[in-house]
Amino acid sequence: MNTKDLAYFKALVEKRNYTSVAKAFNVSQPTITQAVKRLEREFKDELVHVDRTHSQTEITRAGLLLYEKASAITANLNLAHQEIENAKLSRIRFGLPPIIGSLYFPSLAGQLLKNRLLQRLNVVETGSGGLLTAVKEGTIDIALLASVLPLHDPLLNVKHLGSRPFVIVVSRQHRLANQNNVYFKELANEEFIMLNYKFVHPKAFKAFSQFAGVNPPIIYKTPDILWITSLVKENLGISLLVHDVISPADKESLACLTILDPLPERFNISIVTWQGYILTADEKRFIKVLKQLKISQNGDYQN
Repeated sequence: MNTKDLAYFKALVEKRNYTSVAKAFNVSQPTITQAVKRLEREFKDELVHVDRTHSQTEITRAGLLLYEKASAITANLNLAHQEIENAKLSRIRFGLPPIIGSLYFPSLAGQLLKNRLLQRLNVVETGSGGLLTAVKEGTIDIALLASVLPLHDPLLNVKHLGSRPFVIVVSRQHRLANQNNVYFKELANEEFIMLNYKFVHPKAFKAFSQFAGVNPPIIYKTPDILWITSLVKENLGISLLVHDVISPADKESLACLTILDPLPERFNISIVTWQGYILTADEKRFIKVLKQLKISQNGDYQN
């Protein structure tokens, strides 16, 4: 079977017009017609019915079944092309969220440099949500991701490294600053400054809000953690962040409150690859180094 025939057929189902498909692929209309006929011979069934009376192109049930499979085949072929091209370049396409990149990854930099892997990295730095999509689409091959619950996805290989707690961060000037802990329902009327949708924090915020039966207002969203901590220091709002974001120096002007609500949501950190992806020798060595990053369940991270 010719993969081009599948591509022509897939486009015909979507456009329902032979001329439009021919123009899109810069081929003649008979080329599209012959491709459909070859597929019909292959599957011994009519795939496309042309109603010349009403000038309509109708897709049969068999055609619609083939279209579903053709879409999956085309997607997998595109992914294979990307993976093979990347293998030729001998580069490691790596996704790294800013929080993990600043808090945990630097401890591995020396070993990566020693093993001549650091200079091979093509790093994409954005929130875990965007990186998870990028892994599934094949635009990156390995990612160090955060999730509010341990990742379980049949399309992915996942190595869970550990988790860290979310905390409520307030200014030392805030009325709650002298408390060590807080129930989320006590924050119903507090104004939050939050990381945006690219990060996992909004999911944790939603889970705590729903559990507590409250809907605290979010007055500002940003992808910049330093901007959030700066605004909270000025007592312009409070935030929900992973505990390790707040450094010892920050604690002179910021307080971290333990959330008492018994939810499983935490800042889980995992190594993620696509289920069908074949690792290169360098990528295997790279993941071996990443696995040495052990995230403590209760205390500080360990390397």
